[in-house]
Amino acid sequence: MHTFLALYRGRTVAEARMIVATADEELVAFVADKLLRNPPDTTDPIVLSLERGKQAALRLVRQEARHGSQD
Repeated sequence: MHTFLALYRGRTVAEARMIVATADEELVAFVADKLLRNPPDTTDPIVLSLERGKQAALRLVRQEARHGSQD
């Protein structure tokens, strides 16, 4: 399975347009690593649960990108 990154730009999310997309494994791992450096800053148990799930997914994406895609 491949993981893709996309860069969008616009005044709002609704107006944003995709500039570029990539599946470069080094870039995917780099971005996942950067995102994991920002711990959740909430005490809301619902949001915290979602954030923990997102972090678990990012760890798997980073691991997969570093060790090659597992199709």
